[in-house]
This record gives sequence, C-alpha cells and structure tokens, in this order.
Amino acid sequence: MGPVASAKPPWNVRLRAWWEGVESTIPEANGARSGSDPSLRATQVAEPTIPPLMEWETEAIRIQQQIWGKGYYKPGGEEHVLGLAKPFGLNPSLTVMEFGAGLGGGTRALVNEFGVWVSGLEPTADLARAGKEMSVKAGVEKKAEIIRYDPAGFEPKPNSIDCILSSETLYLVEDKVKLMKTFERCLKSRGQISITDFVRSDDVAADDPKLKGLGLKPEDPTHFASSAEYVRWFRELNFDLRVNEEITEGYRKMIMDGWVDFTQSGGEKAAHARALPESVVKEVELWSRRVAALDAGTLQVKRYYAIKLGGSKLMSNW
Repeated sequence: MGPVASAKPPWNVRLRAWWEGVESTIPEANGARSGSDPSLRATQVAEPTIPPLMEWETEAIRIQQQIWGKGYYKPGGEEHVLGLAKPFGLNPSLTVMEFGAGLGGGTRALVNEFGVWVSGLEPTADLARAGKEMSVKAGVEKKAEIIRYDPAGFEPKPNSIDCILSSETLYLVEDKVKLMKTFERCLKSRGQISITDFVRSDDVAADDPKLKGLGLKPEDPTHFASSAEYVRWFRELNFDLRVNEEITEGYRKMIMDGWVDFTQSGGEKAAHARALPESVVKEVELWSRRVAALDAGTLQVKRYYAIKLGGSKLMSNW
C-alpha cells in the first residue's frame, strides 16, 4: 500500500491561519504561515483607500458586506434568497414578508426580480437601520421596506400576506411557537412559507454547551430548535409541510465560497481587511465556530416549505 496523504487541516484552522499569516490563500497544510512559502505571500501592491463609513454603518456591517456581498451579512446572497422564494411563483399581485431581512439585500432582490411588495422585518437594530438606509439609497424604500421587528408588538394583520420567507433567523427567537402561530395567522388561505434555519441535531440537548457562542455575537442568546420540533410545529399548526430537507452541505459550501473570495480577491477586500482587522477577526471566529459545529454534526441547516391549509386548527394542546 502506498503512503497515505496527510489530511488537510479543518477549514476553521486554515481560515485562522490565513488571517494570522496574512496569506493570499487559505492554507492547505498545517503550519502554513507568512514566510513559510514565498508563493503564498500576499502580492505587495498598493491597496486602495477604503471609503469612510456611512453615518448608519458599523465596521462589522462593512466587513460583512465585503465577505458576503453588498446588502448581506451572511452567506448565500441573492442566489440563495431567490432560490428559497422559487416555489412561491411570485408575481406583482402577491405580498411578501421576509422575516430576518438583515441588510435588506434579499428583500430588494425579490422586489427587483418579481416586482412584488416586500415587508422586510429585522430583529437586530443596527442591521435594520442600515437595511432601511440602503433601500432608501436604492430608491425602493416603499416596495422594499425594512422594519425593526419588535417581538412585543409583532401583530401583522390576519390573512394579509401571500408568502413568508425567512433564512437563518429563527434560531435567535426564543418563543418560536408563538412566532409560528403568528405566521400562520397572518398568511392568507393557501399562503406559502419558506424557512431555512440553523437547528440542533435531534440527539443534542437544547442546553448543550456546544451550542454556545454561535449567535451574531458570542454573548448573544440562541434558541436552536431541533428538526423534529419544526416538523411537529408545522403539522400541529394549519400547514401542509411539503419540503423538509437538510441543506447543510450546500450551506457549508456557501460559507467556503464567501471566505475564499474574500481571502483571494485582494484590492478593496484586502484593504478593508487591513483597515478593519478587529471586525475581520470577529467574523473569522464566528464562522469558524459555526463550521466546526456543522462538521461535528451538532448543528445542521434545514429547509422547510409549507402551504397554509383552508379553515382552522385548534391548538388546545399547546
């Protein structure tokens, strides 16, 4: 038997090595650091000066957009959002709610692609503020409205929405049962809902320490449901669950693609990395923790698509 090739170190280790070594690519071997191989050194060229932050912009938001694309603070970008909305069959006569709109990139993509009116709800204050300003700047502040979501006052009009879309947001919401009931109530009969979310594996307890530090900030509380809980909620509510699939592998690829592009592009992205190192480190650490949890099987990414049935269903057992 021939010699066994050495295993490639975990992605999070390679990403961290790239940052600490300031290399032009994510290292492919253990111990790859700046100076260990001249061919891996970042090209020594004059870098552009980054524009100043807008009044509503934070350093974190600037770096997130450099990694994930303009108008986005997480992987996937426009392609991911439009793919999740594909089953809806959107047209200008339909109304859409995007729950967890972030910086509004997906909300604006839906408006531009289908001509629909979209209410983008975002629970995180700085993201909602920035998203609203970006919709104003794009001239679509009415059709792609970004609104700060307040759990205490979230009471949309019953039977008023045709479609609800949410991508990797519900894990931040503690009372998902209440939220799912609200979604069901505000959807019209035969309304559609498409959700992707981080979920814990069914054999992982809700209070497992391995789930800590996976929110937007290490100290943020997270409330990961299990996939089995999501399925039960859809079935006990007035929904016909049509899709229940794991998309972890594809989501992991989106993470990889974003970081590879950021670390290899140079130019403006490299200039931002040098100018705002603390924000880059925080993103590196966050996504390293998340990739490690995905690779360990502690965390999964699931997609659910359902249609609201006609009539009503009693929830006395809740």
